[in-house]
Amino acid sequence: MLYNLTPSSILKSFAKVTLGLLIVVAPSQADTGSKLLGTGGITSFEGSAGGGISPWALIAGYASKEEIAATANIQNLSAGEYKLNSYGFAVGAYDTFEFSLQKQSLDVSSGVVSNVFNLLTGAPTPALVAPSTQIEQSIVGLKYNLYGDAIFSESPYLPQIAIGIQYKKNHDFNQSLALHDGSVPIPKTGVPALLGAKDSSGTDFYVSATKVWLGALKGNNLLLNATARYTKANTFGLLGFGSQTDDSYDLEWAASIAMFSGTNTIIGAEYRQQTNRLGGLAKTDNVTDFFITYLPSKEWSITAAIVDLGNLPFQPDSSGFYLSITANL
Repeated sequence: MLYNLTPSSILKSFAKVTLGLLIVVAPSQADTGSKLLGTGGITSFEGSAGGGISPWALIAGYASKEEIAATANIQNLSAGEYKLNSYGFAVGAYDTFEFSLQKQSLDVSSGVVSNVFNLLTGAPTPALVAPSTQIEQSIVGLKYNLYGDAIFSESPYLPQIAIGIQYKKNHDFNQSLALHDGSVPIPKTGVPALLGAKDSSGTDFYVSATKVWLGALKGNNLLLNATARYTKANTFGLLGFGSQTDDSYDLEWAASIAMFSGTNTIIGAEYRQQTNRLGGLAKTDNVTDFFITYLPSKEWSITAAIVDLGNLPFQPDSSGFYLSITANL
């Protein structure tokens, strides 16, 4: 018997298990692994272990060279007319391999969808009124620890280096948008396609270098990370991939700095570059965040952040609040 296994179908199959584990697993019941607290990173909104907006070279979970561990996460980002919800899980094996699956759902308000329609169709007064919509994306990630150890290294300067790929599939690229009366002004065209994106899927390739210095700042641990990403995603792929005028891959950079304050708190900041391919309404800006992570134990991490996404369609200042909860299983 043949099965049609797609990123979406796999994620749907594991969704109930993932969310159930977040609720059911108690700290006293989990065997999370042997690594130091906080050294599995947190979970990025794309599913990989690292910061909130970019992967690090660290492998998900607390598994040592002889262990396998898993994490599950739920996340929410609220930024004005846009709300992003995501969930997924990752498996870290032998502190060398990482496999992750993540499902994202971007809620776009009725006002934004209506304005896009009115601009692109030249709608007369009274203006067209469209309901809100969702843009869903699935991400399958693989990461390999290529070299070194971020903490226990023979040199105080050599980082841990990992390579990774993320396959992204936008499920609403060609999903027709209807008005409240049921009519479809532009058939078989979703928001990403309306804004000029060319493809519904793409693959990101990245290299991350991460280094942790124990006791570097008055007894507090310091982490630095740099990530180089080769991609043609628009707004992380939520607005499709490439454009009608620019379908090439571009090199984008990200950086993170974090301090382990005390025994169970991490504070830090991140920066992520994005290429502007679509222009106009969908002009893409670079992204920054400032975050704090609380680690009550190895079993849980809770991250809150202020994120600045810059321009989004009909919202030039898209700052918002981000919350992420990760369970180490």
